[in-house]
This record gives sequence, structure tokens and C-alpha cells, in this order.
Amino acid sequence: MNWRAPCLTVAVILLCSLLLSCSLNPADRGAEPGAAGSTSLSLKKNRADGEFQLIGKVKVDEFNDRATGKEIPRDGGQLVIQVRAEPDSVNPYTDNSLYSDYVGGLLYNSLLRQDPETFEWEGSLAERWTEEDVVATKDGKERRGDASYAGPGDTGDVLMRTAAGDTLRIGAGEVQEVRKGVAFTFYLRHGVKFHDGKPFTAADVKFSFDTIKNEYVDAPSLRVYYNDLKNCEVLDPYTVRMTYLKQYWKAREFAAGFAILPKHIYDPDNLLEKDPQAFGKRFNESEYNRKPVGTGQYKFDRWDTGNQIILTRYEDYFDKPRRGHMDRIIFRFITDDIAAITALKSGDVNFVPEAAGELYDQENSPEFLRKFAKAEYFLGSFRYVGWNMRRPPFNDVKVRQAMTYGALDRQKFIDSVLHGHGIIVTGSEHYFGPGYDHSVLPYPFDPEKAKQLLLEAGWYDRDGDGLRDKDGKPFRFEMLMPSGFEAYRRRAALMKENLRKLGIDMTVRELEWATFLESIYDRKFDACSLGWGTPIESDPYQIWHTSQSENRGSNHVGFGTPETDRLIEQSRLTIDDAARRNLFSQLHRIQNEMQPYLFMYTEPNLGIYDKRYRGVKFYKVRPGWDLAEWYLPQEGGT
Repeated sequence: MNWRAPCLTVAVILLCSLLLSCSLNPADRGAEPGAAGSTSLSLKKNRADGEFQLIGKVKVDEFNDRATGKEIPRDGGQLVIQVRAEPDSVNPYTDNSLYSDYVGGLLYNSLLRQDPETFEWEGSLAERWTEEDVVATKDGKERRGDASYAGPGDTGDVLMRTAAGDTLRIGAGEVQEVRKGVAFTFYLRHGVKFHDGKPFTAADVKFSFDTIKNEYVDAPSLRVYYNDLKNCEVLDPYTVRMTYLKQYWKAREFAAGFAILPKHIYDPDNLLEKDPQAFGKRFNESEYNRKPVGTGQYKFDRWDTGNQIILTRYEDYFDKPRRGHMDRIIFRFITDDIAAITALKSGDVNFVPEAAGELYDQENSPEFLRKFAKAEYFLGSFRYVGWNMRRPPFNDVKVRQAMTYGALDRQKFIDSVLHGHGIIVTGSEHYFGPGYDHSVLPYPFDPEKAKQLLLEAGWYDRDGDGLRDKDGKPFRFEMLMPSGFEAYRRRAALMKENLRKLGIDMTVRELEWATFLESIYDRKFDACSLGWGTPIESDPYQIWHTSQSENRGSNHVGFGTPETDRLIEQSRLTIDDAARRNLFSQLHRIQNEMQPYLFMYTEPNLGIYDKRYRGVKFYKVRPGWDLAEWYLPQEGGT
């Protein structure tokens, strides 16, 4: 998952948004641009089981009524996109924010890419790959190949077909375990160069893998997905093999999905091998975290602190059909929603990906709609308020439940402040994905129920000052928020008012994004306003397992019990979709009972872009678009 700037669009950095931002590479540009005759990618609900399924194709230029489908792309020009917060760096391992992902998605590549439209895997830095099962025998040996049981069920002899075409029969008494789909061999593409002209080889894959695994590298949210990935073996300069120690339903995603960084830039003296701790410090503080070198469609030009990041097209990009059209893509930092729309109208910005709901709905003049396209597109994300369960009063489940009943009328907020653009959620899985349990209903807004729970928890006004107290302490707490988000401010103001009526004093402190994240990482908060971005189906380990509660992990609220850990651990081993989703449902119900978050809502992104641009698609996975596909048409080609 990725932490979404006012959201903490989780990070798995990796694929919790479908993999590391860089692993979620843009869709193939094979189809002719044009909306005519195309079928929209939609979310269809099977009413019998409550499951949503993605169907169909994404429309090209669906929101642009100027597009004819006959435009001829040209290379050239620039595209300026508004970014709501300036990232601390664009290192894909140490900065997992949404806005770092925006930039990194064009700078870096992974071994494979997952098409954001079909979700099929295809080659990227690896031109092909193999996947094998592993059979471990009681004599300590492991065999790779295609394994199946000779009889019904998961017992009996195992038949193993090897890569050489041989078939082995391994007796049931010899088998220790069978791990399905855990061994990956990647055959790397020849001739790929980093942006500085140096060749890409297996040494860079090995280096990148070892960097993620290094405990001194500030990447705990990413590293958690590699605990069971044993090693990265270099078989030759263009072949690597990785093997998971445990069966894992997302094994391919993580083995193939991490961004590849250049060894010659970050580790020219082999410090990673000689002194991992010293390397970790150097890597975390490297100047290249803010002047990156990758293999992606665009290369770094410059970073004007407080203003913008500029990328230019990489002419030697290895995948010519997917090379970008624009000469430059500029990420401009504009935190104020009104200022972003003003910059759009003046031409200083060409794309606002997350317009505020009120402004989005207000901009409806004929003149505005002639020049700009408005696109409403749902991605996997949800907003929440996280309670620090390590501290009183939020270490009490009744208090957390009371906050859900009494802090905010979520539906009223969606209708009034978000102008109806949102759906209340009760759990962390993608609302439109197969892992979300729609039978778990949201708590209603019920201040009387909140008062009852607070009394049961021992919080009432003993001294007549209007505030509830317990053990001599009044019920006061501080809400941390990232600065610059009007919807967050309005939500906090409503919460403050509602809580004051319950005898609770909430103060609000806004912090610049990087400082805000440090407070979350260091657990220096009572409550925090955030959000997570998720893939269609996500692994809950990163944000819910108790092992991630410390050491700056993503379980910043301190949630978890032996039972929830068991469900999470078992789900990771469960390849059968129905069985795994049943485990997710059990976890969802426990979350709903324990209320570690006040789960708020999922909301669509409200994008606005200049109609001069063509080739525009909005996908159902993060970041929701691929700027390398956008182009300005040739003169006379429309």
C-alpha cells in the first residue's frame, strides 16, 4: 500500500498499490487512441455474493469531447501536473508517499510490469521468466519444478516435472513440504542502460534486492514483504533467481516488482557487503535520493525545492513503443486547492489529479468546459483517523467505539463537504475489490450511544468543568494532520465541535508532510488523519500485523492480537482465493469490533485536465493514469 499524502497511502511501497510505484508501470500503448467504440472499464457487482469484478477495457479520451479517435501523436511539448505536497525524496525504498510514487513511476522500472488494465504480467527489465514449485524433502534437499500430488488432496506421493522435462516421483514419506509458485528465474533484457548511460545487469538486481533486505536501510514498510524471500542468486550477468521460503499468494508481485536502482551510483565501493550499517546510513542520506538515476521512460532534470521537479524524455528507453511523447513532464508543488485551479486556468498547470469536491462541482461554466475535461475515477484508497492504541484513552476499545459513534456524521460530511463524492467504508481492503466484506456495515452516527460507551469506560465529568475525566485527567487529545488540505480542516472542525458536545477537547495541529510523517513513524501522536491507497486485493500484513507496530513500521496505531496475527499469517500462505478471502472477512469483522481506525470513506479522484492532451486513460489502479501515454496531436492530425 502506499501512503497517500493526506492519506498515508500506504506504502508497501510496493504493491500495495499494485507494487512499488515503479513496478506499476504504464499500460501498453498498443491500441489506437480514440474513444469511439471502446468499452469502459467498470466495476460490476454480483449481487449474489457481494463481490465486485473489474470488466472491460479502459476508454481512451473518454472525458475529452474534443477527441475524435483519429488524432496522430507527436513527440514534443510539456505536461505540468499539480502535486499537493512536496516529497522528501524520490527514492522508492525510503519514501513511500503518493507524490514520490508519481515521479518514481516514470523514473524506474522493475523486472516485470503488471498491466493496469488487464492485470496480466509481462516483461519489463526481464524479457521473460519462469516460475517453479519447490519440494523440500526430509533429507534437507530441495527440488524445483512443476509439482503435483499423485493422489487426491495434499497427501501422498509428489510428482515433480523438472525444467529438463524429467518426471520424478517423490514418496510421501520423503516429503517435508510442497511450496507452490515460489521459485522465479528472470532472464534480463540485454542493452538496457541507466539514464547516465551505464549498462543494466544482474549486479543491479542483486544490489537492489540486498539493499531492501538490509536492516539499516530506512525501508521497513517495503522490507516486510521480503522477509521470506531467501536470496537473489546471480546465475550469469543477465539471469537471476529468487526463491521464497514460504508459499505466498503475492510471491510474483514482490519478486518481480521492486524498483531496480544502479549499483554503480549507490555502492561503487561495495560498502553494502563490507559494512551494511555504514552503507545503510549512506544510502538513507544519499544525494541521489533527490537527483535519481533509473531506467524509466523519463530521466531526472532538476528539482527546484519548494516549486517543482522536472523530468525529460529518455531517448534511449529500451521499450520504444512505450517511450513517452512529452519532451518534459513537470511536477509542480501547489498545496492550496484554489491556487491549483487558478494555475490550471492560467495554463501554468495542465492536469490537477485531485481537485477538491466543491471546486470540481463549481467549475461548470461553458467557457471552462470548452477548455478542460473533468474525470471522476475511483482508485483503491480510503481515509481514516488512526488512534494511537498505546496511549490512554485510546487503549480502551469502548473509547474507540465511542469515537466512531460520536465524532463525525460521515454520511453528512460526504454529502455536504465532499458533495456526495464518497462511500463510507468499514475495513481496509479495496471497497470494489474481492477482499472487502460488504456485510460488515458502518456504525451509525449516534452520540447517545457514544455517551453510553464513554460512561462504561469510566469517562464522565467529575469536577463540573464540562470535560469528561478519569483518574484525575481530563479527556483531551491532539489530532495531527498534514497541512494544506481543506477537506481535512473542515472534517477536523466538525469533529472538534461534535466531541466538545460529548465533553471531549480535541486540538488540531497541522504539520508539513515530511515532518508529519516523522511524527507518525516515531509514534508521537494521539490521533492522526490519514489514508491508505490499496491494490485490488491487498496483503494486510504491512499495516495490521503486530510485528509492524515498532521500528517505524506501518502499523502506527499499534493494532493486533495473536488471533489477528494468525489470520494474517495464514492468509499469506493461502493461494486458494475463496479460502483467503474468508480469512480477510474474519479480520475485517475484528477490525470493525476493535476500531483501531475511525474508518471514514473511499472517494473518487476528481481530475481536471487540459483538453489539448490526447491519449488519456484513467485506470482503476494507482496512480490512475500513465503520463507517458499522453500526447499533443500533430497539427492537422485532428
